[in-house]
Amino acid sequence: MRRGARFLAWLGCCGLLVLSIACAQPTQNQRIVLITLDTLRYDSVAATPALNTAQPADTAQSANTAQPSTMPRLARWAEQAARFERFYSATAATQPSHASMFTGLHPWQHGVTGNRLRLADHHLTVAERLKDAGYATAAVVASLPVSQRFGFAQGFDRYDDEFVLTTAIPGSAAPGADQQVEPFYTLAEVITDRALAQIAATTSARQFFWFHYFDPHSPYGDTADGASIEPREILARAVAGEATDEAVRQARQLYDIDVGHLDAELDRLLRALSDDEESLETHIVITADHGESFGEDGSLAHGRRLIPSQLHVPCLIRSPRLAPGPREDVAGSIDIAATLLAFAGLEAMPQLAEPFASRDLAVVQPRTLAFGMRRTWGKPHRDIRLDGSVHLLEGHLFFMVDEAGRLVRGNRDRLETVAGPDRPSSDAEAERIRALFDGFERTLSPAGTEVEIDPDVDRALRALGYTG
Repeated sequence: MRRGARFLAWLGCCGLLVLSIACAQPTQNQRIVLITLDTLRYDSVAATPALNTAQPADTAQSANTAQPSTMPRLARWAEQAARFERFYSATAATQPSHASMFTGLHPWQHGVTGNRLRLADHHLTVAERLKDAGYATAAVVASLPVSQRFGFAQGFDRYDDEFVLTTAIPGSAAPGADQQVEPFYTLAEVITDRALAQIAATTSARQFFWFHYFDPHSPYGDTADGASIEPREILARAVAGEATDEAVRQARQLYDIDVGHLDAELDRLLRALSDDEESLETHIVITADHGESFGEDGSLAHGRRLIPSQLHVPCLIRSPRLAPGPREDVAGSIDIAATLLAFAGLEAMPQLAEPFASRDLAVVQPRTLAFGMRRTWGKPHRDIRLDGSVHLLEGHLFFMVDEAGRLVRGNRDRLETVAGPDRPSSDAEAERIRALFDGFERTLSPAGTEVEIDPDVDRALRALGYTG
């Protein structure tokens, strides 16, 4: 009886394997779409309690209170999508996280550990793999950090990175005045128009698109008619000893306005994509490169801290291969690569063994982890907090999120639990994690080539926080 039961179970497993292999094979007419939303917080999509609210009294300046979704259209679309509730960006900066999405590699492997570094040509990207497999590939991006000059156009037949907007920066010849520089970002209505044009111009039976939106990024409020505000302006008040609570609340309100603007334009794109679903098997992945802080742990903006508000981001996948509904397994930026390739029936790029490899998110695994790191600088970097204090950041800092959602950060010399279950590590476990981070440090790939940028654009990017 037991032998017969085992035989039946074996047959059942074989049947499921055959079914999964069959489901993984792409149809002749297929469209794969990656949409990345720059600087989008997890709670912008999902109505959720505040993140990381247990803060010391002197740093508990947070505009992040429980609130409904500020992207109601996307939230409705997501009802028919797999919704990853524990998805973490590879770092809290734009270029490293995007490089991880396209290569399936961690920042210490692909070498783009900070902004202003070019992804090396020898790294094979998702777009290159899909192009080699016969897919037409096109991209529309909204800001200079993901422009062609930084290596992100590898594998794309068409790459639209023409920008239309500037922002004021300090440092003009006239004292007290600001200086305008060449355009380096574009808002959502133009991105959606260009995305629809790329879709209309693509007649191939197999298609891959990447659409990148920038609206949530500072300056906050630039989608509205009123005055916008930059994080640097608020932090300057903090250093001067002025109260910043009201300014942070205003910044969050303006951020939410920008997010609402993005929601409407993104909805226009998603409706157009749905019109073709009968003729094209469609797979859509929507995620963010990182989040944004509005007072959590005393921080504002992003890029310098490994904390939930900057790392915990939305990830939505609408595909015939994934059942809609919430997903509790931990996932991260590098998993985007294997998932996109699996839609096309392609194997993931060669990389490290589990649990460090990019994985196909259509496959639910009981034990999953996410890893990442803080971008690095050649010398100690100043991090200004909302209480006016200045912290010097130096060296490499890594993080791990375990299957219980516990976020641990550190390196060989230090280790701390930042969020998640309040479970202290045993001495043996702590040593294993430190050794793991030390291994990341020792295998750190040589930094990517720093790209020369026009001095005015350089100052503008630094004003927006692109200083790594």
